[in-house]
Amino acid sequence: MRYAILHKSNAESLAVRKALVEKIEGTYDEVSPEVVFSIGGDGTVLNVISKYSHILDQVLIVSIHTGTIGFYTEFLPSDLDGILDLLKTDYQTNNFSLLQYKTNGHIGYAMNEVFVSGKHKMLEAKVFIDDIEIMNTRGNGICISTPTGSTAYNYALGGAIVDHDIKAVQLTLSAPFETIKHRMAYPIVLSERHEFIIKPKNVDTELSADRFHLSLSNVKEIRVKISDKSAKFLKNSNNVFAVRIKDTFIGE
Repeated sequence: MRYAILHKSNAESLAVRKALVEKIEGTYDEVSPEVVFSIGGDGTVLNVISKYSHILDQVLIVSIHTGTIGFYTEFLPSDLDGILDLLKTDYQTNNFSLLQYKTNGHIGYAMNEVFVSGKHKMLEAKVFIDDIEIMNTRGNGICISTPTGSTAYNYALGGAIVDHDIKAVQLTLSAPFETIKHRMAYPIVLSERHEFIIKPKNVDTELSADRFHLSLSNVKEIRVKISDKSAKFLKNSNNVFAVRIKDTFIGE
């Protein structure tokens, strides 16, 4: 097995990395790994997605939680021996689709969300579902997220939490300024068959895709949809989605 490790720099993550290297049977290969261990939180997972986006279809991600928020992290450090045993079996995986965005000749991908905003001013834009205009919006920005990203920035904006097994895309507005001429509806969840099209009126526009940022000028449109590209994670059968929702957002 060829493997690579990406990790946070805190003491717990470094200790897990050390234990993993001592126990694992395989060859360390940071260029073309078969398995990538992500030791940290969701941010570390996003770093893995970014680094290996060109070979995601060939990589199995094993996520170990030593961070703050861990919706992508399936396992705990105490599971390390079980993880290594599981990798020797006919294991199960979770396959999470990424967003694809197109604008100004640029094509990119995001695991969590694409966020569009104005540069140093309010964003004004028309929003379309496929080729049908549904609303004009004025506000801080527009967030388009995956189901796995629905518990990230989308959730902070008041968007819905979506089951990770659903293949869908969600649009949520950030601090919209509603008037009689600018009536808005959000959040909106679409199936994989549809796409959102944003046509900014601003000359200068900012686009964030997870941790990647673009400064754009004179953008005619930004198209966002669920892509054919996906990330494959080793599945922890004991990790129940409803329990994670309760433990993270509700508690006792």
